[in-house]
Amino acid sequence: MAFTRSHTPVPTTAPAPSDTAPAPRTRHTTGAALRTSLVALDLSGAGAPREWRRGADPDAESFIMGRLAGLAALADKGGVDLITLDETFHAAGQRRRDDWLDGAVAASRLSRHTTTATLVTTVPLGPTRPDHVAGALASVHRASAGRAGWQLETNAAVAPRTVDAVIGAWGRPSARPQLVVPVRTAVDGELAAARADVARLSVATFEEAHAARAAIRQAAADWGRDPDEVQVLVDVQAVISADRPSARARWDLLTSLETQPRAVPLRSLGTAADLADLWGSWVHRGGADGFTVIPASVPTDVAALVQQVVPALEARGLRKPRRAKVDRPAAGRPTGRVRAAARAGR
Repeated sequence: MAFTRSHTPVPTTAPAPSDTAPAPRTRHTTGAALRTSLVALDLSGAGAPREWRRGADPDAESFIMGRLAGLAALADKGGVDLITLDETFHAAGQRRRDDWLDGAVAASRLSRHTTTATLVTTVPLGPTRPDHVAGALASVHRASAGRAGWQLETNAAVAPRTVDAVIGAWGRPSARPQLVVPVRTAVDGELAAARADVARLSVATFEEAHAARAAIRQAAADWGRDPDEVQVLVDVQAVISADRPSARARWDLLTSLETQPRAVPLRSLGTAADLADLWGSWVHRGGADGFTVIPASVPTDVAALVQQVVPALEARGLRKPRRAKVDRPAAGRPTGRVRAAARAGR
């Protein structure tokens, strides 16, 4: 559901998923007149399948974390700005009482394999005290030299005062991880406008994205913020192949398997140029400040994003300059630090 600031009733059902038609070609020029954008990559699907979480299996967990580290390192070196793990991400192995920390533990480990990308993870607020959430995220923030991000749970109806309690526990603004808010309702949109660094939309059409982004920016201004402080990213599920028929064939294969791909309203089934054209069209027309790519296949579509799509975006002037390289902290064992910080509520 797109966020709008009107009293007109909004449909409660999302549009059916649509395969993106080729967008109008954008000129391959660079210059100050062109809007740049953010590139985010959702690696939640790289976690353990459900059947891998039924028993203790350290080899399975090592495999999952090793693959995730390799994907994150590739994305980081290739120019991805944000790497996200949502509430569906789980490490392999038997369920534990603290498995709600799986995303934070993984993000902390990924800090040793990345240097510039913001590592965004969901630490759920529902069953967890705000000071425990703040402690876990602060530990990731320290391990990554200030590159942590906190994404709220999707459709969780989180109370703004609870979010403020977590933010307040971090103290100095410079110590605050970036806040990412998935926007599905009017409350989500207002919360994103008031507090978020990034708002994530899940919509099927440009018109929905444009209206939601405009509403979030207006709400941010009403809250006394510069609208440019809130970056609005649109989720897009990507199948990136050499041509459209092969992309369609791979998508048909994926949807025929027992484990179905994640349902996302907006899909790009085609070439890297097709996705770059969609990207440029939406960004230049004010529908998005970038996209969160949800790869249909791992690692195939992650590699294609880094090796083909990002260079195409750079050629079109759609990339923000990379931040300076940060010094990584000395390698250690972040797992224990994250869990200890969560328990202590630091």
